[in-house]
Parts: sequence; structure tokens; C-alpha cells
Amino acid sequence: MTETEWCRLLDEKHAIAAAARKAGDATPEQKHRHREIQRRLAEIAAIPPAGYELPPLARGLVEFAREHGWRTLVQWTAPDYSGEPSVDVEVGRKLGEQEAKAYRSDTFHFKVTWHSRGCEPGKVKKFGAGLAQTPDHPQWRDGPSVRKIREIIHANPEPGAVTVHKRPISRAEFNAIPNARVLRFSFDWMNLRYAEWIEDAPFFGWSLMSDYGNPDDHCVVSRADSRLMAAERLTAFLAPGRAYGGDNLTVDEWEIAP
Repeated sequence: MTETEWCRLLDEKHAIAAAARKAGDATPEQKHRHREIQRRLAEIAAIPPAGYELPPLARGLVEFAREHGWRTLVQWTAPDYSGEPSVDVEVGRKLGEQEAKAYRSDTFHFKVTWHSRGCEPGKVKKFGAGLAQTPDHPQWRDGPSVRKIREIIHANPEPGAVTVHKRPISRAEFNAIPNARVLRFSFDWMNLRYAEWIEDAPFFGWSLMSDYGNPDDHCVVSRADSRLMAAERLTAFLAPGRAYGGDNLTVDEWEIAP
């Protein structure tokens, strides 16, 4: 059914294009229908062929990009393709006018391909380096690793994207989240509620903080060289198997690391 719809939509798309060329331009109705067809073709191409699924590395990249406000596109080989399946994953975003002033262009765009060539049925592997465009280097070139793409996304979220999660979850729930990083947690001890968090503290810079059971206290426990280091140190306190904190410990703020 999907292949039939794909072929029908392609025929309709070509007919609209031919009619527009003959008339010199497309009508508003034809332009609207063309957009509808393009959208539906993209939806169909995002469906994996039978027996295949998006590999975890690709799926994680797409989810991470969406969380940070980036646009994503997943396109498998066309449903009427009878060769070796492959999938292109694209992530990117446009900078705002003010953001773009410091660069040569306003576009982040990364394209990574996974291909089934040489793989057992149902499997795909990353194919080549991929492609990249960035505001400081707008020409297409070989792309970086998926890990580096995630770092770039993390450093350049869409303004307004909610990347810090603020709701209490248990230690076990937190440790079940891949690549989660603690920013604040709290626990009960000696009839008080203690909180520990990271903060860019005056005179100290990025530090691990504690209120020692008094919400009005902001005490520096130890310094860190960066926000990343502070968050990683705080996260280490709650590593599986490590006994730290008192009763009813909850992770109150966290983020997903690259």
C-alpha cells in the first residue's frame, strides 16, 4: 500500500510540475497541493523498510536534536527501491539575525548516512563521514563524528528550547536515562531537606554547592574548571552502586549530555 501511494504521489507531483512549466507558473492550488505531496512523501520515506529500524546512534541523534530545538529529517530509500536499503539522517537549524552577525552564514546542517551494504539483513552501518555546513564554514564538507555533532547541538540550542528538565525523579529513574547529567538533587537528613547543585558562583566560578539543610544558604563545596566538570562531578555522586545522600533522594534538575 505504501509503495502504491508513493508512486501515485510521485506521478501527481510530476504532473503538477509539467502543468506549471506549460503555464509559466503554478496556481495557488497547485502550490498548496505540491506542499502536501512533499510532506506526505517525507512521511513515507521516514518509514523503515520491512525488517529494518533506525540504529540507536541515529535515533539518539534525532532525539537529542529535537530536544534542543533543531529540525530533523529521516529519509530511507524509496519504497519502490529494490536494492540495498540506506537511511539519511539530517539535523540542523537556522540562526537568528542577531546570532548570525558573528558568522559567515546562518546555517547549521549535518547529514549522516547509514547503509546496509555488506551487512546482514536488517542491519545498517554508518557510511562515510557524512556532510556538514556550519555558520563559520558554509560550504559543504566532510562532517564530524556523531558525538561531535551532538556537542555542537548542545552548545547551540534553539533559543527558548527547554534543555534543563525540572521535576523531581528518583535516583533509579535518573540512572535509567541515557546520558543524563545531574544539575541539582536533594534528600532528607536529620529532619532537614538538603540540596546540592552546580552554580557559577561569585568569586569562585563553576562550583558544587550545598545549602546544608538551609534553603537560604549557598555554600561552595568545591570548585570546578567548567560547567561540564561541575555537572560530571555532581552526577558521579549518584552513580549506580554508590551510597550517597539521605532518605527520599530526588534528582530535581538534569539535562541530557552530548
